[in-house]
Amino acid sequence: MATVNQNMFGASITERPGGAQLMALPLNLIAEIVSHVHDAGDLARLCRTCRVLNYMALPQLYRNLTLTSYDKIRYRGEQPEGIGSASPFTMGLNAVITRSYATLVRSMTLRGEWKEPELEEYARVGRVPDSSMLLNIAARAAIDRMTNLESFHWELNTKMLDTVFTGLVQLPKLTSLTIRFPSSRHPQPTFVIPGMPHLRCLKITDIDPLCYPDDIATLLWKSRKLRELKMHWSPRMRDAQEPSVSLHDYFRKLISSKQSLAVKKMSFQNLYAFHTEDFNFAFDPTTVEDVTFLTGVEGSSLGNTFVENSWPTVPPRAKLRMKSVRMDAVSKRNAEFIGNFNGLERLYFVNVTADSTDPLNSPRPGAGGGSAALTPPGSEHQSTGVQSGTTANSPITATSPVSQLTATASMRDIYLSHITTNHGATLRHLLLPSKWPLSIGMVARLVHSCPNLEQLALATEFASMDSLGLLIPFLRKLKALRLLIPPSTVTPSTGQSQPGPTNTAVRTSHPAQGKPASESSKIVESTLANAKTLAEIVELDDAILSEMISYELADKNVYGNVKIMGMGWKAWELRDFYKAPLPSEPNGVSQSPINGDTEPAETASDSPAHLQGPNGSPATKLPHTSIWSYPSPAPRPGLPLSSLGKRTREDDTDSPRRTPGFGDRREENEDDSHRDPALGCGPHHMTNDGRVWRRRMRRVGWEALKHWEIWGLDAQEI
Repeated sequence: MATVNQNMFGASITERPGGAQLMALPLNLIAEIVSHVHDAGDLARLCRTCRVLNYMALPQLYRNLTLTSYDKIRYRGEQPEGIGSASPFTMGLNAVITRSYATLVRSMTLRGEWKEPELEEYARVGRVPDSSMLLNIAARAAIDRMTNLESFHWELNTKMLDTVFTGLVQLPKLTSLTIRFPSSRHPQPTFVIPGMPHLRCLKITDIDPLCYPDDIATLLWKSRKLRELKMHWSPRMRDAQEPSVSLHDYFRKLISSKQSLAVKKMSFQNLYAFHTEDFNFAFDPTTVEDVTFLTGVEGSSLGNTFVENSWPTVPPRAKLRMKSVRMDAVSKRNAEFIGNFNGLERLYFVNVTADSTDPLNSPRPGAGGGSAALTPPGSEHQSTGVQSGTTANSPITATSPVSQLTATASMRDIYLSHITTNHGATLRHLLLPSKWPLSIGMVARLVHSCPNLEQLALATEFASMDSLGLLIPFLRKLKALRLLIPPSTVTPSTGQSQPGPTNTAVRTSHPAQGKPASESSKIVESTLANAKTLAEIVELDDAILSEMISYELADKNVYGNVKIMGMGWKAWELRDFYKAPLPSEPNGVSQSPINGDTEPAETASDSPAHLQGPNGSPATKLPHTSIWSYPSPAPRPGLPLSSLGKRTREDDTDSPRRTPGFGDRREENEDDSHRDPALGCGPHHMTNDGRVWRRRMRRVGWEALKHWEIWGLDAQEI
C-alpha cells in the first residue's frame, strides 16, 4: 500500500465515555487480534471503523478473494443483491481492476454458474458467446494487476479461455492452480495449456474426453516443481461403463522425454481407464507419499471388471515411501496392494459415497451430505488406483444377507491382517469403515499391533462395548477417538437385517428430557440396560451423555492425552480435569464417599457449562451410569484400584482412586458383596479427599471436527 500517514495513529477509539481505549494497546497487538478475524463481513466492518483498523484489516480482507456467480438474481429479504449497481461477482472484479487493492490478493477463486444465453446458437456457427469472452477479459485484467497472486481457482461452469492461461503464465509467484472443465457437449475451442514453471499444486476437475477439455500434457511436462496432483473425471464414464479416458494422452510428453513426475501427493477421483505399461514411467514411485483413490460408488458391477483388472496389485520394484492411503472402495485387489509394502502412517476408508450419506456417523451440515456449497463439488466420484491397483470393488455379488455378511467379514479380516502385520508399528491415523463392526478380539489385536495410534475411528460390536474401555487405555498417544455406528445389524441365524434408526429419528430429543430426576434416572437406566445398538445410547440427551462421559474419561493417567471423542453423529471436546463431590441420588440423599467424609453438592454456579439446561438452569443430576459396561463387582480387598487391573498408579495425593465398575473383570466365585449400590455403575476416580475426578467437556460441531482427519477426510472430496 501507499506510505502510511502518521496522523492516522492519533485516532482514539473508545467503547464509552471514560471507558477503555482500544488504541491504548500496542499496534502489533491490535494487528494480532485483527489477524484472527476470518469472516469477510466482520473484516469489511472493521475497515469502515477507522483509518487504523482499515489499514490493518484491508490486507486480510483481500488476501483470499472468493467471488461467486449465480445464474439467477438472489434476494436478501425484499432487496436484490447488488441493487443500484451490478452483481457482487462483477463488482468484486471491478474493485480489483480499478482500485489499488490487487496487490493485496494472494488467492483468488471464481466459482458458481455463469449464464451463457444462446450457447447452442453460438456453437453452431463456431463462436464463443460474448458474455463468456468478456468474463475472460475481465479475469485477465484482474490477473495482470495481481502481481503477488499465489493461488488461482477457476470453478465456474464456463470454459476458461486462452486469454486467462496466458496471463497466469506471467505470474512469478503462482504455485497453485485449479481448473474446472465445462460439462457442455457444445463445440468449444481447445487449447494447449502452457507450462507454469513455479507450479507446485495442480487440481483439474470434471474431465470428460467428449466435452472438449484442453490439452494438459505440456502443463504436466513443464511444471517440474509440481508436488501435488489432483485429477477428477466426470462420473459419466463410470456410470455408462465407457473407458474413453486415455491416460497416455495426459502424460505422453513425460513418457516420451522419460522425465517422471516427482509428486508427493497424488489424488485420482472417479478414474475409469485401462492401465498401460508406459504409464509406469509417468510417475516416480519413490517420491509418492500420499495417495487418494475414490470411486464414489458402493459396489462395482461385473462389467467394470474388464477395466479394473488391468491395474496391477504388485508395486514397482523401487522401494515405496508411501505414508498415507485414502480410499472408498474395498476389494481383495486393494487389500493385496496394501499387503505388498509397509510403513503406512495414515490409512482412511471413506464411508460416504456419491449417492448415499452416512447420517448415523456424519456431523457435517446436511447429515453427511457435506457442507453446503454454492457450486457442485468438483467430483462426487473417484478413481481406481494408479500404481497401486486400488481399482475395483469386490466382484462378489451377495445373493442373501447371510452371504453378504460372510463376504464383508472375509474382506474385513483380510484388510485387518495386512494392517496389523505390515503397518501396525508406524500407523498413526486409522479410519475404518462403519460396516465393519469389530469384535473385542479384533480390537485387542488392533490395539496391540498399533501402539502409536493418535486418531482412531472404528465400529465395534455392541456386545464388546463393555470391554472396549479395557483396551483403549493402552493407546498412550491417542488424541481423537471416533466410535462409528454400523449401518445395520444382520442376524446370521435368520438372515434378517435390522436397520439402524433413520436420520430424523436419531436426532430427536430423548424421552428423559424434561422429566423429574427420579423418572429420568429410570428412563436412562432402562435405555442403557435394554440398548441393542450404539445409536440408542447416542440418542440420549446431550447433558446426560456429557455427564456420563465426564466420569468415564476422568482418569488423567489413562485419558490425559485424549482431546476429542465422537459417538455416531455427536462429538465432544475434552478439556481440563477437576474435582467434584460424588453424584447425589434423585431423592436428595447424598452418597457417602469411600473415606466417610461428606461434601456439599455443586451449586449452579459451580456446575460446568455442559450440564446446564436450555434456560441456563443446572441440568438434572443423575446417578452415574457407565456407557462402557454393565454393572460389575468391586475388586477384592487388597487389590490395586486400576481401570485395567494391571497398570500401576502414581503415588501422589492427586492420583485418582477409582471405585468399582469401569472395566473390572469378574473373577470366578466372586460375588457383589463388596459393591456399594449407592455409587451407581461407576466409574468414579476418587481423590484422597473423598471427591471424584471429572472432566470438563463441550459439545462441538463440524467447525471443530473438520480439523481432525478422521472426520475431515471422511468425504467424497480430493
